[in-house]
Amino acid sequence: MKAVPSVRAVRITLGVAGAGLIGYGLLGLPTQLGPAQLVGLLTWLAVAIVLHDGVIVPLSTLAGAGLTRLGSRLRPASAAVLRGALMTGALVTLITGILLKAQSEARITSVLEADYAGHLLWFWTILALAAAAAIYACERSGIAGPTNADNRQKTRS
Repeated sequence: MKAVPSVRAVRITLGVAGAGLIGYGLLGLPTQLGPAQLVGLLTWLAVAIVLHDGVIVPLSTLAGAGLTRLGSRLRPASAAVLRGALMTGALVTLITGILLKAQSEARITSVLEADYAGHLLWFWTILALAAAAAIYACERSGIAGPTNADNRQKTRS
């Protein structure tokens, strides 16, 4: 029987492979992009980092804290379903917002002609129903263990 590689070995292998691919990509940039395109790419990357660290991370941290507070009566599995559904919905809404903005500024009417707002409404409806059903199933079955509130009361006594 073969030994299963350790998690650490897999992580090191993936890290080395990722670093190699990044290095390969960076070495190819100056040969494939002109100076103006390279500056544009670096500017885009800088703005993406600022947006991620300055907007997305603080907002998701606040949302997570709020969900922890609101979901304190839920079982851990149910709270995870709630957080996952809201994070998925937020990301899809962000992407749809970008598409709606592009659609409003498109010069050619055949470009981006889908009903993004209507599809987003349907997406949120289905997501809410699926999340509610999953949370109901987790809470009803009880297989996910005690609620977070029950755990908190046990540690206080």
